[in-house]
Amino acid sequence: MFWFKKKDQLDHGLNDHDKRERLFFHDIVNLTHGLILFFNQRQSINKIISVEEIQMLEKEVRTLQSLIKDHYHYKHKNLPNTYDWVPFNIAEIAVKSLIQTYLPEDSVQTYIHKSFLEEKNSVVYFPVFYRIMNNLIKNMAEAKTSEVHIHFIFTEKGLTIETRNQSKSNEDFKNISDKLSQLILVENPSQKDGGLGLESIYHLAVECGGKFDFEISNNYWINRIFLPTPEKATEKTTQQIGPKKAA
Repeated sequence: MFWFKKKDQLDHGLNDHDKRERLFFHDIVNLTHGLILFFNQRQSINKIISVEEIQMLEKEVRTLQSLIKDHYHYKHKNLPNTYDWVPFNIAEIAVKSLIQTYLPEDSVQTYIHKSFLEEKNSVVYFPVFYRIMNNLIKNMAEAKTSEVHIHFIFTEKGLTIETRNQSKSNEDFKNISDKLSQLILVENPSQKDGGLGLESIYHLAVECGGKFDFEISNNYWINRIFLPTPEKATEKTTQQIGPKKAA
């Protein structure tokens, strides 16, 4: 199993502010990259965007606004309907959109498994949840995966996310393993962007009082993330973030 052994092995020589900005930049580019993929797909088949797809694109723009608002903690009169704590059924729509973009059903078998303590209390902090899921799903797509399992398990303590994916090639997992070893186990990791998605997941989880680990076992790449309940997460993030500001 891989885990983040030393905090300084994740910093790439950056201070806390620069590191946070770099990871946010990485995740925002991921989001806009997904939108570009969607447009490219429609252009390749010469298909007009439907009203339903326009509604989906509106949700994506609102997601982008939510991530920006959460990161900078500024209020704005044109940001009244951004997402913060949302019921899981709202968050799941975003997950399915990411799956549609990165894991097309004609080439990848994707299974979503859900376990709820009480569905009405199953809520997630959307900006953190979305950034984590975007990185997870994009990473699985880049591994040229052929089968994906995503488990969402809610308990009184919070949400556990576990993903398992196979690869079409053992060589793909060997490349992933080599990159992870370089990022996590080497005392002086590369300054390149490789591994920033995993680094972002780690910091997002830890900042709200959760945790993240992963492993490669029996040709499966397995990620496990824990995100605490609103009360626990709010207590943790309030200490780190402080009051919001007005733009």
